[in-house]
Amino acid sequence: MRSAPTLSIPQGDTTDNLLSYVRHLRAANVSPRTIQAYREAVDQLSAFLSAKGMPTDVAKIKREHVEAFIDDVLHRQHADGTPFKASTAHNRYRGCKAFFGWLVEEGEIKTSPMDRMKPPRLPEQPLPVLREAELRSFLKTVDAGRTFDERRDAAILRMFLSTGARLAEVAGLRYTPDKDETNDLDLDNGIVRVLGKGGRERIADLNAKAVKAIDRYLRARSKHPQAISPWLWLGRKGRFSESGIGQMVADRGRQAGLTGRVHPHQLRHTVVHRALAGGLQETSAMRLFGWRSRDMLARYAASAGTERALAEMRRLRVSDDL
Repeated sequence: MRSAPTLSIPQGDTTDNLLSYVRHLRAANVSPRTIQAYREAVDQLSAFLSAKGMPTDVAKIKREHVEAFIDDVLHRQHADGTPFKASTAHNRYRGCKAFFGWLVEEGEIKTSPMDRMKPPRLPEQPLPVLREAELRSFLKTVDAGRTFDERRDAAILRMFLSTGARLAEVAGLRYTPDKDETNDLDLDNGIVRVLGKGGRERIADLNAKAVKAIDRYLRARSKHPQAISPWLWLGRKGRFSESGIGQMVADRGRQAGLTGRVHPHQLRHTVVHRALAGGLQETSAMRLFGWRSRDMLARYAASAGTERALAEMRRLRVSDDL
């Protein structure tokens, strides 16, 4: 008796598989921002391969094809002539590698063309942090304010500077004091629950000044027309969104006379630097700031790392007794 023929599934090109890949990421509860970044990486790879006459069938894509794409990203320029950052090529590398890894898991291809590829090297660039005088000027723009916006902005800035949370984490905070399961704020215990990347929850600390600022905001919030909203931060017409918070931080930075555009992630860098300088241990830092990999800890630790090393050396007073 003849055995039935084995049916093979046609691999298709990158775009044929991309929609399924995005569905997989959503089912895995990957953050929308990461999904967008991975999708852009695969889209750009597909467009590059097509434009260069290289294969777009996932079964025929080789290492040299992906390397050519990454090299192209490394040498691209913006409209004003400035080169793309190396981090852009690094992000495209990560997105493509995850895509091919998924194809292997799904049995669409036998091996990934990126199995032995290494990511593009990132130059060591210190991440910007705000100094103490700058932080005081920054907070001074709102700390004594009496308007709704000033109280809200003071609470948000104090939240950033106490927790080191990401923009999306702060923007997504909920306030339902009558429902513990959805209420993220506990001022009596000085903690806040944030939803990090991949839907992972963690608890962050609120210092005394953050608690005071948030308490002042909540009293003003109780009189807001949208006070019944489950979202902690409110604007004039409803929820105060990520973009609104980002713009507010930039505006307050300009009002304080700070150089350059201040952004929420810069506040995160600043908190990490101050915490590490104060002696926070690595394992505690990873738990409190929501990192699963030590790579991110190493990157953040490099920010103002020389300054911390010099301060520690001065405390040790090496050879000062000779």
